[in-house]
Amino acid sequence: MKLISKTAGMLVAGLAAVAAGGVVAVPAGRAGTPQGAASTGCVPVSDAVCGTVRVPLVRARPELGETTVAYALIKHRDTSRPAESVVTMNPGGPGDSAIASAATYERMFAGLLKDHDLLLVDPRGVNRSDPVSCGTLTSLPSTREGFVQAVGECGQRLGIRARGYTSAEIADDIDAVRAKLGIGRLDLFGESYGTYLMTVYAKRHPERVRSLVLSSAYPLAVDMWGRPNARAARRALRLVCQRSDGACDGDQVLRDIARLARRLHARPIPYTMDGQQRRLDDTALAAVVYGLAKTAPAGIGDVPAMVRDALHSENALLIEAARQVAPLSGASLRRDDAQPFNPELAATVVCNDYPTLWNRKAPLTVRLRQFSAGRAALPEQDFWPFGKRAWTSMSYDQGDTCIRWPDRHGPSQPTGGPFPDVPVLVTSGELDANTPTETGRQAALQFRRATVVEVPNVGHVAEYEPSGCVTAIQTGFIDDLRVPDTSCLADIPPAPVRASLTS
Repeated sequence: MKLISKTAGMLVAGLAAVAAGGVVAVPAGRAGTPQGAASTGCVPVSDAVCGTVRVPLVRARPELGETTVAYALIKHRDTSRPAESVVTMNPGGPGDSAIASAATYERMFAGLLKDHDLLLVDPRGVNRSDPVSCGTLTSLPSTREGFVQAVGECGQRLGIRARGYTSAEIADDIDAVRAKLGIGRLDLFGESYGTYLMTVYAKRHPERVRSLVLSSAYPLAVDMWGRPNARAARRALRLVCQRSDGACDGDQVLRDIARLARRLHARPIPYTMDGQQRRLDDTALAAVVYGLAKTAPAGIGDVPAMVRDALHSENALLIEAARQVAPLSGASLRRDDAQPFNPELAATVVCNDYPTLWNRKAPLTVRLRQFSAGRAALPEQDFWPFGKRAWTSMSYDQGDTCIRWPDRHGPSQPTGGPFPDVPVLVTSGELDANTPTETGRQAALQFRRATVVEVPNVGHVAEYEPSGCVTAIQTGFIDDLRVPDTSCLADIPPAPVRASLTS
């Protein structure tokens, strides 16, 4: 997700704080676009200016001090006239850096940058915005129990300062940057967790919103049991097989997964990753399928062969996938790209903001009983073919992740409205089990003028599909505040299906 990133992988890396000079207020052009700023060279793109703002750590508790929030403003290319608007983007996580995505966004949204400025704000606690550290999640535990324990210890070490790391505070930081730059209204663009963050911004600052694009969206009232995600995983496998020219049968693949899950629950497969011993059990299998659906079309077409081979004791594809996805079971969460990501900020935001499956004010012993009773009451069929215990244990931002979070009276994000009456575009990958179309439609229902566009044959954050079709749709929406022609979606090819070694 989603997270809730919902991001499924975490980068284990030290993040260095970068001290940057502030930017003075400047005259604004049409749509409030700044005409100049004080510093350059902060991102590897042309026509970018950078700065910082100092903001309270907890706005309701000024005695807790301040923190620094860094931003980069990428200027539009057509200098013959003012920018049409300013688009602010967040790549998700929580815990991902917007500024680190500058070059990617410049390349993907070159058409948008012709006449729109792009504002990137690093969330507090991430990359250039005073990285937060609690010292318990920089080297992630290899088991679910260890991970949940580490999250609780993170909250204990941060203490009252943990209350400064919420989506509401991050949204208010974005607005502080907007105000400093003299920008009137923003087009909000969120990816994955960024859709949650931008929804919070829209709720808190409705008069400052021109439009929203929510890519891979989920609502503020997220289902922490992950039931829509299990339904989406089943749907994704059926769709992949349906379009495979007979290479697989979706219902048979699901039955095979159920058989393999039972086998792995009884007899996990040992394997090594990064020099450490791991075990591949039913929870790890659920995480592997979930992760491969997220990255669709890459990977998801391997699932039928992977499962079939494993049922014939050929485990090479399954272990290969486990090393790629790095499931909790299992294994540590990781991500292998160069994007700065702060897992400690991610845990703090998740535990502060998201709904819980227990009473926040209850002591740990009561929370544990409430969670166990809630899971016991769930119909097993809702999580077929993975099993409810496996499915509700495999994600870093759902289930019991925050059950040991120590703050019993801390903040939580309200899930109701009102929300601004502005144009909203929701784009969802058809094969995405992370933030599926079902949760995208739930996110859209929060707004009166929202349109959902489902992108065929792709998974999480659909604008990364290579044709440029999705980015063109999103750009056209921001330009004209209506959904443009979407016929290019029909040209996105289906996911290739891998042949089984045992067929």
